[in-house]
Amino acid sequence: MQTFWQWVANLRLAETYYGLDPAEYNELFDKELEKAIQRTQDPAHRQALEGMRGFNWMGYVAAAVRHAGFHDQRDVQERSHEVAVKLLMGTLFRGFDERVSGPMDLRFKRSVGNAVRNMVELERNRSRLLHTVPIDQEVEPASVTSDNDGGERVIRDFRRLVRRRLGDIGVAVLDVRLAGGETQSLVGCPALGSPGKWGVKRAVQQIKQLVREYASSLGDPELLRRVERTMEAEEETVAKRRATTAARQAVTAGSSPRGTPGA
Repeated sequence: MQTFWQWVANLRLAETYYGLDPAEYNELFDKELEKAIQRTQDPAHRQALEGMRGFNWMGYVAAAVRHAGFHDQRDVQERSHEVAVKLLMGTLFRGFDERVSGPMDLRFKRSVGNAVRNMVELERNRSRLLHTVPIDQEVEPASVTSDNDGGERVIRDFRRLVRRRLGDIGVAVLDVRLAGGETQSLVGCPALGSPGKWGVKRAVQQIKQLVREYASSLGDPELLRRVERTMEAEEETVAKRRATTAARQAVTAGSSPRGTPGA
């Protein structure tokens, strides 16, 4: 019968690190800008659009995200990705008419501001919906001990906790990792609400936090130390991946400099 610690060790919650390459996103924005230029007949409006070539779209988005209170680098990248996707898939460029919506630079800045404000409000609502009951009060008393039932009972109780806190996507992450699969396979899964790669990554981060809290609630200091060591080892792996990606992006950025964002 495997113990909770053995189960966690097999879970392998090292995050898949998705590095955000601003240059790639800027290129996507530039392509949409070129399409808008080609559709524009008015010479003055066309000249205004042409003046935006080389604009650092993602630099502006990242600055707006940081200004909203998101300072962790991974968080800034995640939020910037979400904003960029909304803009590229939305109506920022599609059907753009300066006579109706005003200049593109102001339209872009307004769109970024609205997207970031909506993101902040969504985060506030999510925080209000989070459980406030301590884990050691939420679990069944019998499952907090390691007697008789052993680890299997504790494991089942943790899975129920994950389902209550994180829903189907949390349980799906557990199942995929225990089966030796990759969490990328969950990206876009219709049964889970078609989560993006950042949504899946967030679920991994939340499960890691729940593992720590739950291990602490069991009242076994040695178990908690083992869980912490496992989590720390996996975080070191993520840090190495992040450093490698950052170095690669620095080389790319140095070979293709962009303009600076507007005020």
